[in-house]
Amino acid sequence: MTMNTHRFLLFATLALLYSGAEAQMRRTVAPFESVRSQSFFFDAITYAADDSQQSHIDFYIQVPHQQFRFVKEGDQFVARSEIAITYRREPDGESKEVVWSEVFAVLEFDQTTSPKYYRLMRRGVDVLPGNYRIEVKFQDLESRKTSTITRTLHVVDFSRDSVGVSDIMIVSRLSNDGVRWNIVPNISANIAEHSEGFFLYFEIYNRTTLDSVTLITTILNAKQEVVYTAKQEELLKGSRTQSFVRVVDFLPDPGEYRVIIEAQPRDSAIGATVSTTSRSFVMRPSDLPITIQDIDKAVEQLMYIARESEMQHMRNAREPEEKRSRLLEFWNKRDPDPQTPRNELMEEYYSRVEYANKNFSHYVEGWRTDMGMVYIRFGPPENVDRHPFTTNTRPYEIWYYYQLNREFIFVDETGFGDYRLRYPTTDLWGRIR
Repeated sequence: MTMNTHRFLLFATLALLYSGAEAQMRRTVAPFESVRSQSFFFDAITYAADDSQQSHIDFYIQVPHQQFRFVKEGDQFVARSEIAITYRREPDGESKEVVWSEVFAVLEFDQTTSPKYYRLMRRGVDVLPGNYRIEVKFQDLESRKTSTITRTLHVVDFSRDSVGVSDIMIVSRLSNDGVRWNIVPNISANIAEHSEGFFLYFEIYNRTTLDSVTLITTILNAKQEVVYTAKQEELLKGSRTQSFVRVVDFLPDPGEYRVIIEAQPRDSAIGATVSTTSRSFVMRPSDLPITIQDIDKAVEQLMYIARESEMQHMRNAREPEEKRSRLLEFWNKRDPDPQTPRNELMEEYYSRVEYANKNFSHYVEGWRTDMGMVYIRFGPPENVDRHPFTTNTRPYEIWYYYQLNREFIFVDETGFGDYRLRYPTTDLWGRIR
């Protein structure tokens, strides 16, 4: 995609890789990694394994067809990719890897480009309980494009409790062929398309004489406010029970949520909660980037490129849906290619916000820091000089944007990593700081 200079010079530069050169008390380093929107979805769900000393992890990877480069072969379009999952038990466990190639074909060209088509993959492993670090790498073998997701996972020891509950799967589609349930998981954990409700799937493990439990479902919003609660009775079928909870009459605003399921004895005299499990999910309309979790915050994060009148127009919206509409109106005016369903400029902007939050957060969120402000506005610097341990000066960094003929100097005044912009002495709008 070609970025035009009239778009605030916002995306005029991308990171260029320079080899580092070291001098005494001065370190020239490669610039920051460039930021891209997440290109695939990943989830990991833990269950009890057949071996009581171990637990089981199901890895799920969902890749939109748009992320593959299809090749026409005869009357089909073929995609080839490789997926590698590396997992390690912390702190000092051995790294293990699951690698496989994925080859599939579609018949219609529309299936190669439409955002509604995706490839869903699953692999499972038995592991010892504990904390794991997981890295998932997806590579399209035609374009050689690679994307990586890294996350941590706590694997529960299900043999420890007399009654236990597995992790929760958010269900995309559910059917029964008369013999078994057929479950298609919602790997993105986005419920925007489930306006009539959605199912949660989990397993209950019973090593007692209990024949039933009461399931209490509670949903909290990002402010930890209860926005939904429901109760149902569940008969226990042996040592392992497949359970489904349907969430209905839940009309959330866009944002982040957490669902908590408590399994309690039906006899209230017993009193205590048997077991609890929880997971997060989001309500994010498909026309918003994956990185947007909070509409109010997404509006405030436009402060580096929006006029004050535009900010007030969005802030003054009375309802969340109206604010979302005004936010999209702002970005639609700046869509570099209105003929496509994606707004690449909006995706890039909020990807930079996410990067700033992950790398520059200190006393405040990263997007509000001086480094975050510059990064979001101008992107990754083309070169960085870091001076972390200089005898007679405070730690500082210099960011160079050669193509824009600009440089920024950040100084850590406190010595605790709180870098403040000291040059130029004016902000991005020419106001004296």
